[in-house]
Amino acid sequence: MKKILIADDEYLVRLGLKTTINWTDNGFLIIGDAKNGKEAIELFDKFDPDILLTDIKMPLMDGFELIQTLKGRKKSLKIVILSHYDDFAYAQEALKLGASEYILKSDLSSESLLEILKKLSVEIDTTLGYNMKSERENPVATVENSCSLEELLEKMFYESFESKQVFLDYLHQYESLFQHNSIAFIYGIIQDIQNNGYDKEKEHLIWNIGNISSQEFEKKDMVHGFYFNKNCFVCLINFQYLREGEKIPEDLLNVCLRIKKNLKQFLDVELNIGLSKISNSIDELPDLFKQAKIAQEYCFYEPSGLVVFDQNMLVKKGNFPNINLDALKGLVLKSQSAKITSFINDIFSNLLETKRLEYAKDVFIDLLSFARIVSQELGLKMGPALNEVKFSYSNFDKLYNFDETKKYLTDIYYSIIEYNANNKSQTYSYIISKSMDFIKQNYHNNITLEDVANNVEISKSYLSLLFKQETGINFTTFLTNYRIEMAKKLLISSNDKIYEIAGKVGFENPYYFSKVFRGITGMTCKDFKKSCYGKQSSV
Repeated sequence: MKKILIADDEYLVRLGLKTTINWTDNGFLIIGDAKNGKEAIELFDKFDPDILLTDIKMPLMDGFELIQTLKGRKKSLKIVILSHYDDFAYAQEALKLGASEYILKSDLSSESLLEILKKLSVEIDTTLGYNMKSERENPVATVENSCSLEELLEKMFYESFESKQVFLDYLHQYESLFQHNSIAFIYGIIQDIQNNGYDKEKEHLIWNIGNISSQEFEKKDMVHGFYFNKNCFVCLINFQYLREGEKIPEDLLNVCLRIKKNLKQFLDVELNIGLSKISNSIDELPDLFKQAKIAQEYCFYEPSGLVVFDQNMLVKKGNFPNINLDALKGLVLKSQSAKITSFINDIFSNLLETKRLEYAKDVFIDLLSFARIVSQELGLKMGPALNEVKFSYSNFDKLYNFDETKKYLTDIYYSIIEYNANNKSQTYSYIISKSMDFIKQNYHNNITLEDVANNVEISKSYLSLLFKQETGINFTTFLTNYRIEMAKKLLISSNDKIYEIAGKVGFENPYYFSKVFRGITGMTCKDFKKSCYGKQSSV
């Protein structure tokens, strides 16, 4: 995937470039946009783009100076000039400085821009030595071998071999794929995919994750293959490691950290990674796969989300925590929230000593099951904050770490106390009520799920889970629906232009606003206003 940087002092141009093309579908990623040359240089140094789309006339530093500066730092950078000036002298100067294309904004279309960018993408591939011709000559990179490697990883993922010897016999068909002396496994969990479902959009996300990760491996000449399954993936890495011993090379750890950082930066995705030890024998692949999976499970207890397998992980430590359910029930009946917090904290402190995922899951099931029993004994009716979805044991798989799981259980017991004290009447939980208030107060701004999560002081993934559980829809849908409801009121009560209303309800792009409005209401803005007033109105 090629990274694109946009530099233009016209806000609508930057917005249009970002929103009128489905960039990821076409193999590109917008890593940032700048309103002047100075900002563009800062973004360039931070994200190392492959292609620059830039205007000529900009404040602080114009396009010519920007081209000269960036070309001096990266000769392979491809540059497309977007200009209002139909002047041969401008075009000649830009091309002399190293621009690849010069396009008039008046002639610009999505199709023409994509055509140019795809041509530049091929040029980049050729320059870097991984064009299609070289891939066909290199058996590691061929489509046929990639598919075979994916098949191998899929079989390992499902453990679909009768015995280790059967697997080893099968594995030796792939010996030619391993070009270096060392191998290791990564087992990863992509956090947000499971909470938000799995659809076509998530397929694009998976594709982007694979591409961003591949770029990092390729920089270090690491042969690799992926297999994705919903929110899980396995990655087999083959690399050159000359030093003896089992210690994970620093290069591999740094690659994993950069992948996590880039996925967070570019795709807003959190990743938990388990990394096996390294080996010089493909016969050890089954063991390495299991090591990576075990290490990933330990991410539940590790805030960094990156864990390297250690032999001590195979040693069972500690006992299952003792849970005094009668004492817990007494605390609920007496509405002693602070003591319930201490009660659950003590249990989780014992869990932390064992660092066993199966114990954490059993504790979750026990406490959630008991919470359900207590709420039924108290005669609490199901509602937004306490519903069937919230009492599902499958929620454990949507809580990716120790702290979120502890908070989820604590919040359940708090809700029981609250609704029992309020004569069993139930609305939304405190967290979701506060989140909705924040949305209603800030919908006209460019707010995100992370902004709301920061306001209620919980993680983004935890808020995403609670929001869907209590409202039945995700955060984005709720925010969009609320904005459209506010837009309806403005259409009826004011004579504002459509673009003005779009801005007032939080849409930066009026064309996108009109599309969303029609998608939700089934009418254009004008038709909606006409239907309310019974006459044609000028908007």
